[in-house]
Amino acid sequence: MKNYYEVLGVSETATQDEIKKAYRKLSKQYHPDVNPEGDEKFKEIAEAYENVGDENKRKEYDNRKNNPFANFGGGGFDIHSMFEQMMGSSNMRRPSVPDKNLDLEITPFESFFGVEKEFKINTKMKCNPCDGIGGDRKVCETCKGNGQVLQIFGTGMFTQKIQMTCPSCHGSGSLIVNPCKICKGAAIVDEIETIKIKIPSNVDNGDFMRLKNKGDYYNQLNLRGDLIIRVVLITKDNFEKMGSDLIYNKKINILDLVTQDTIEISHPEGNINITIPEKLDTDKPLRIQNKGYITPQGRGNFYIKISVLKEACLSKEIKDKFKEILKQTV
Repeated sequence: MKNYYEVLGVSETATQDEIKKAYRKLSKQYHPDVNPEGDEKFKEIAEAYENVGDENKRKEYDNRKNNPFANFGGGGFDIHSMFEQMMGSSNMRRPSVPDKNLDLEITPFESFFGVEKEFKINTKMKCNPCDGIGGDRKVCETCKGNGQVLQIFGTGMFTQKIQMTCPSCHGSGSLIVNPCKICKGAAIVDEIETIKIKIPSNVDNGDFMRLKNKGDYYNQLNLRGDLIIRVVLITKDNFEKMGSDLIYNKKINILDLVTQDTIEISHPEGNINITIPEKLDTDKPLRIQNKGYITPQGRGNFYIKISVLKEACLSKEIKDKFKEILKQTV
């Protein structure tokens, strides 16, 4: 278990105010806008603050950290329950079924508010006509329905008996004699399934969601796996997401930059008119505080990256006039 106190550089007896101050100091130090190589450290700091920055979450974290048996349930400690969970109980253990993985593209705009997505996936499902058994079956004569056979290796005194999966029925205990016409004996069919899912706000690249029993069907276990949806954050409509900050890339015509006092900037909550600074350095983005993503730790900022675009083709006469005007302003 991670020691979130060490991540924040505070003691385990630190007050909530001390934790908050440490978080603010470190988040400024390692913010990707300030420290391009601090992205991973910044995420680790945010994770630590999320677990100990809130008083109730901190109590839960301290209980888990200080009690080695905390994960074995609350209340009284039961040694039998502990070993049952450690070693696995035949009554409780769920057979292992592979997950189905899917990447889902999300735009920064969709992440800002959250969005409901609907999409189709190709899924392996149980064949209904044969009820997932592949057709008419008969008991395997090799293993007599056990699915296992006993193999004897060696001779004389040096013999060894090993139980192995039946090579004829591959462990099922039966053989198909009349395959299902729909699945051709495979017991599964390919189907197109429509999935609807609500993506919460502020999701980031690499976040994932698990949809129970929405993966592929495995006839050997008579179970469906889970569907794992991984968020792939893409850049769209000039918007980017960096942590809790929203970034907008704005191209401005050089003539507008010189002649206009304000520019209109797109934002998910509505367009914003901003005043063009008298001294503008396009290497440094403009910042509007508290207009980024809303998180449990507070709200991020909105950054505008301005780049200059030359579109107009000016005559020599007009260029000379501009030069004269610019000389008077310097």
